[in-house]
Amino acid sequence: MAYVGALGLTAVASLMLALFVATRARALPGSALLALFLVGVASWSIAQAIPAIVGPAATPFTATLIALSPLPAAAFVHLVFAFALCGTLRPVAIASYAISGFATIVGLIFGVGKVVPWHGFLGMFVPSIVGWGVLGLAGLLSVIGHLRLAQTWVQQQGQHRRQAGAVFVSSLIGLVALTGFTFPALGIDAYPWPVLLLPLYSVALVYGILRYRFMATDLWARRGLVWIMLVALAGAVSAGIATVPLVLAGRPAGLLATWAVLAATLALGILVLAPLKRLADAVVFPGGRVSDADVADWRDQLAGATDTTELATIANVLLALRLNLPVVDDGPSLAVAGETVTLRGWNDAPPATRHVVDRFAGLVEETARRLAAAHRLVDVERQARMIELGELAATVAHDLRNPLGIVTMAATGAPSEVRAEISEQVARMNHLVSDILDYSRAWTVVPQPIRLIELVGQMGVGLEVPEDLSVMADRRALVRVLTNLVDNAHALGTNVTIVAAEGPPVFIDVCDDGLGIAPEIVDNLFRPFVSRRPGGTGLGLAIVRRIMEAHGGTVTLARRPGWSTCFRLTFGDL
Repeated sequence: MAYVGALGLTAVASLMLALFVATRARALPGSALLALFLVGVASWSIAQAIPAIVGPAATPFTATLIALSPLPAAAFVHLVFAFALCGTLRPVAIASYAISGFATIVGLIFGVGKVVPWHGFLGMFVPSIVGWGVLGLAGLLSVIGHLRLAQTWVQQQGQHRRQAGAVFVSSLIGLVALTGFTFPALGIDAYPWPVLLLPLYSVALVYGILRYRFMATDLWARRGLVWIMLVALAGAVSAGIATVPLVLAGRPAGLLATWAVLAATLALGILVLAPLKRLADAVVFPGGRVSDADVADWRDQLAGATDTTELATIANVLLALRLNLPVVDDGPSLAVAGETVTLRGWNDAPPATRHVVDRFAGLVEETARRLAAAHRLVDVERQARMIELGELAATVAHDLRNPLGIVTMAATGAPSEVRAEISEQVARMNHLVSDILDYSRAWTVVPQPIRLIELVGQMGVGLEVPEDLSVMADRRALVRVLTNLVDNAHALGTNVTIVAAEGPPVFIDVCDDGLGIAPEIVDNLFRPFVSRRPGGTGLGLAIVRRIMEAHGGTVTLARRPGWSTCFRLTFGDL
């Protein structure tokens, strides 16, 4: 029964793998040939298993399938030469199929052998002289394929060499397994134990071919193959356990008793296989059932995100931990844009895994909506505060500028030194008032295409700006931003330059060679009343930030070799 179980398992595994290759590895060169070869392996296994169940009556069926065996061997040669990227592929393929077709026709006409009882089996196939010729030709084709494979293993380097080696080793497993079928014909009075290795052959062959090319870039296909391998192993274990009582009790007498025992053995095998399959599912595709505790834990951890970028990072880490996935740029992932969650690379995931991912994505989208609502509330509150600040600033400006005008007029009769001091301080106060008004106002920008070189060409600084570079910006607002940054740079450094690049996104750097930014103010540099130069109002960079936000862009510190300080203006899509 172990013999029949091994052959049955090989047939089922080979057909499953053929379907797997045909549907999941279509992009792999030679995938159709590999699928055809696997179907041939399944046919051979069935041809050898049926005689052990029904005896000599299986001769017509088995002899027909054996006569067809040169065709899968030709497909193997074709597959190997295609894998080896051989320049003689076409003539070799034509010759292989022509010879195997001729041998098949001869075998079908003259017969290839018969099924006879042997070593306690109801039947085993024993080839005739013609059968030996047909099988010898199939073996010769297999040897040619293996020699070409060995040559590829020796000559190639890197990935192709590893792949050739893996396929060669798997083929050796197959050759060892096939020796078991020669025992009856050669008169070897022993159990055909090599046949028990046959289930490993198909799985090892597919793994060897796919592991280093197609499977290296397709996570779900790789896991699918591992799952098939584990299920095949589980099937072998269950078959072995199920046949133990039969081995101990001996072979039943009569056809009805035999079928009854086979049915009981199959039922026991299924009972053993079910938990082993669940274990394979849990190992290869972890995730399982999503409980209320899982949902609550996910919500708590996702709630720690402060923006969509952080939310996407947390979500991908949680999902990778749950499903035991690597966190890589080109792997399955989850992206968050605003309130929308997009799944990438999950289309081929098995249904159970996809269910977990969809449930998790719903929680992420829920968190994204809460984040968006919180940001809208913050923006509304901020806008309300800015309106109040604007009203306050307008009142303060009016109340300050009137007395300042009176002070200026009253100082006309004072000595020149006093008038100069008063004029300087009044100007400083007017500058502060103007900055407060600019900071508190609602900046409404009207973007239009601006040729940057024309805008910065008259600022008296070094330029590294492409001649044809344009930005979408409000001209007056952008002039204010650049003037603020250039004035600050001139006040603190000897050399100042403006560097721009197309991106995307478009950015402008204003750099100086001054003393740099004091570490204690770096984190608060763009907040109101934080200044990097003596005598500054502390509102210049805050105004720059407000104007860039109105453009949908940002202002940040950047690093450039040779410069101590660089402010980068990045423009968003308007």
